[in-house]
Amino acid sequence: MSATSGFILVLLGFGFLIFVHELGHFLAAKWAGIRADGFAIGMGPCLASYRKGVGFCFGSADAKVVRLHGKRPIEMPDDERERLAIGETEYSLRALPLGGYVRMLGQEDGNPEATSDDARSFAKAAIPKRAVVILAGIAANLVLAIVLFLVAFLAGVRFPAPSIGFVVPGSPAANAAPSDASKPIGLQPGDQVVAVSGEDTKTFLDLKVAAAMAKPETPLAIEVLRGGERLTYTATPAREPSSGLLSIGVEPVRSSTLTDVRDSREDVARMLRRVLPDASSLGISAGSRVLAVDGKPVSSYAELDRAARAASGDSVEVEWSVDQLHAKSERQSTRMAMRPEFEVLRGAEGDGIDQGLIGLVPLARVIEFASGSLNTETLKEGDVILRVGAGAGTLEGPRTSQLMAYLRSHPNETLPAVVLRDGKETEVSIHTDREARAGVYLEPAWDIARVAQSVDAVRTGGSGSDARDTPAKALSALPLATVLSLDGEPVKDFRDLRTRLVARAKAAVAGQPLAIRIGMRDPSPEAQPHEAAASLSADDVATLSALSSAFPIPETYFDPQFTVLSANGNPITAVSMGFHQTWVMVKQVFLTIDRVARGSVGADQLQGPVGILHTGTKVADEGFMYIVFFLALISVNLAVVNLLPIPIADGGLFLFLMYEKFAGRAPSIAFQNAAALTGIALVAGLFLFTFYNDIARLLH
Repeated sequence: MSATSGFILVLLGFGFLIFVHELGHFLAAKWAGIRADGFAIGMGPCLASYRKGVGFCFGSADAKVVRLHGKRPIEMPDDERERLAIGETEYSLRALPLGGYVRMLGQEDGNPEATSDDARSFAKAAIPKRAVVILAGIAANLVLAIVLFLVAFLAGVRFPAPSIGFVVPGSPAANAAPSDASKPIGLQPGDQVVAVSGEDTKTFLDLKVAAAMAKPETPLAIEVLRGGERLTYTATPAREPSSGLLSIGVEPVRSSTLTDVRDSREDVARMLRRVLPDASSLGISAGSRVLAVDGKPVSSYAELDRAARAASGDSVEVEWSVDQLHAKSERQSTRMAMRPEFEVLRGAEGDGIDQGLIGLVPLARVIEFASGSLNTETLKEGDVILRVGAGAGTLEGPRTSQLMAYLRSHPNETLPAVVLRDGKETEVSIHTDREARAGVYLEPAWDIARVAQSVDAVRTGGSGSDARDTPAKALSALPLATVLSLDGEPVKDFRDLRTRLVARAKAAVAGQPLAIRIGMRDPSPEAQPHEAAASLSADDVATLSALSSAFPIPETYFDPQFTVLSANGNPITAVSMGFHQTWVMVKQVFLTIDRVARGSVGADQLQGPVGILHTGTKVADEGFMYIVFFLALISVNLAVVNLLPIPIADGGLFLFLMYEKFAGRAPSIAFQNAAALTGIALVAGLFLFTFYNDIARLLH
């Protein structure tokens, strides 16, 4: 589905949700005998309208009535209006499609003084009838959500399966404690998550949401199936720097199909150009599927990676299923070089994640430019960043994570920099735009032996307090120094250093440290090469020994393995699933509000209409049933938000009604005015805040 068609469908769907909400109020008002003067879809200026007796009009039909009779229909008593053959309700379409309202006699949102003594006014209706009218919109959205969920479950909706494909080193998941002390610490790839804190998990999203919605500093009991055995682990979610949400640090198990989601297609194409230059001519692109590796059939990323690791050479034969529109054959075979693995180094100070060896990290190289990049005239593909900035703010020998953070802190600037280009140091400028984007893609410069700033300590647990020193700390490696040798043997580049370190580690006696000597060269011109000594601890030996060569394409470029939530065509089961999912979503909305108040969910995660439409457009990539499911979720959100005790929302009006019921009188007009102004200010502030969040998220 294209971005445009997806956007239109989601926009129409969002308008339909509001239509159903207002239709609930409208039908309830008709049932209660309350005069409903207006039914509007959207907000703002009136584009078109219809009123019985007036007909279809561009603009408001009321304006035509005023020209003919000198007053609006709502100002006429019923007998006069009927004598003039003017319909009771104006149906209108407004300019802004995100909103809507029902205008009832004697009741206007945000205007408590719009009262009426007419027998058919809102205030004259019995309190139970007014309560039904107020709550009818919420009920309509909940019923609609159940119906939409029912439709989605009858057809079946795909979701990432609740199985773990990758565990982030040092994350809460990696350090999860088993209830059975004889079992290994940490969740493992291949674990199928069956329950979190007693709640069944049917999709990977259930696990992600449970972690994000957890109370701060509160452990989760995670039940998994491993080799047919049911195990229980305890993990305390930690805040994820990239999203600001609580997470346990796991990714879903992946399939053997390259992801074809719109936002990822450019990344997939860029990756293929690097690892498989002839991919385009072969028809291999986003959506292509790996069928076999070295002749072994595969159906998941885990299987293809195992087959690749079992290969004896430096490359593997990969058989693909490709789009027949772009190739003569449905199957294509190609040989691909293996990808050497390096250590994942999570700095103990929380300063990013990099790849390297024993704390030594390569410099960052420019590999490609984003569309519209400001740096295509100053930088070149292959440039290695040696330093950036000037004076006291100079960043010398930046790691990739440091360079990215540095650029993010200098929006809309031109920064002096020095790069290694064709073997020579060259002065350049790096430009950032207003959103602090440089528009360049980076990768570690594995093919040279110069080092960036080292990672002297790495996290071993969920926080910086759980850390250990790396051998690089003892080496005192200065940024931009060059690794010359290991044990007196020349070192060509990081790949060569990796080969030698892995061989040394595998030759070590288990559990005993291994002493090494690395020749380092100070970056200053007058400095002489010197040797530095360090020791590999048992942890270092274990980490290096575990490094191997992996499948050339990382698993993040592949689709998750999916499970289908389906009622298998049984409408009764679908209704039950619809009720259950609606109730789950109601709880999650209230949980989100609670977690925002507690601070475990950042307010910057809240989305407004723009963000909802953008998310919906991306969801549309997955097919029509995803849109149906997404609209059901939004319908529940609309219901719950309207239930909140905000003065101009349905919940606030219901609260006033309960006061009138028990106090015997309605709140004073002055109080209602003050409450309405407060509510309008609150809603306007929330709208502006979420609008800013939405735009900032889109720009980044």
